[in-house]
Amino acid sequence: MNSRTNSRKYTHIAVILALMISLLSPVSVLMNPVLDTKSDHSPLEFVSLAAAPRLNLTYHSLSDTTEKLVTSDSFIAGDHVILTATWNEPLLFKSRLEVFAPAIPAILMQELNTDTIEIDTRYLRNNATCTINATAWLTNGTIFFKTFENVYIGNFFVPIITVISPNGNEIWDGINNITWTASDINEADLLRYDVLLSSDNGIFFETLASSITTKWFEWNCSALDKLDTYLIEIRVTDGIYFSSDRSDSTFTAGEIDHTTTTTTTTTTTNGTTTLDTRLTAFIVILLVSCSAMAIVVYYAARKWF
Repeated sequence: MNSRTNSRKYTHIAVILALMISLLSPVSVLMNPVLDTKSDHSPLEFVSLAAAPRLNLTYHSLSDTTEKLVTSDSFIAGDHVILTATWNEPLLFKSRLEVFAPAIPAILMQELNTDTIEIDTRYLRNNATCTINATAWLTNGTIFFKTFENVYIGNFFVPIITVISPNGNEIWDGINNITWTASDINEADLLRYDVLLSSDNGIFFETLASSITTKWFEWNCSALDKLDTYLIEIRVTDGIYFSSDRSDSTFTAGEIDHTTTTTTTTTTTNGTTTLDTRLTAFIVILLVSCSAMAIVVYYAARKWF
């Protein structure tokens, strides 16, 4: 009896253990997955999707130090346009800024182990529409890149010039100063001037001085014909661009007066004409007298001989 009881007891325990094992097996499988080395699928990789670093591209110039934002299709101009690229990223260890002007062509590039880079775009040597590339390298090997298209960058400006004197209706003789004013947004540029003179109201010009840097020119007009059709033109260049200005109207200059010479010539001509008339009259009278004398002699000869 006791033997049967024990047998049933063990049977019940075995059944209970079997049930417990069957219940716990799925949990064990979930907690300890088996990697299938024969599978064609690679193990999953988890990549951090942290936000890309923020780039701030601005510019300023020598005449305006206020930083202004640069975007694609921006029009930026000034005396020495300086681009500044700043990356907001603590993991950054290197950055690069490139300015490409295909029409010139020219490329400016700066690469530093900092999060801020500046480039003076005046070194493009001309105004141009550019493509700007900014690149950042992070310490984890990630590279970020941003491009700004069709950005017009202007560093060079046409100088402005105005003739002061002579500017019209002056009467000059001897030595006088031709003067003018000139300015350029590029304050450091050296302006050079050509001084030209026209004696025929601007049809033709001759050069009085070339590539001078002063804003005046001493001119001696005493050896010129005295005319009222003179004009002055001043041409200026900053090495790239040219402009010019001339007298608003004609002025009088010179000391050689051809009016007196012409009058003298006319008087001489009139005197010569009077002399020719008298000579002709004398010859006519002489011929008439000779003819009359010949007739008298003829009739006298017939009478006496």
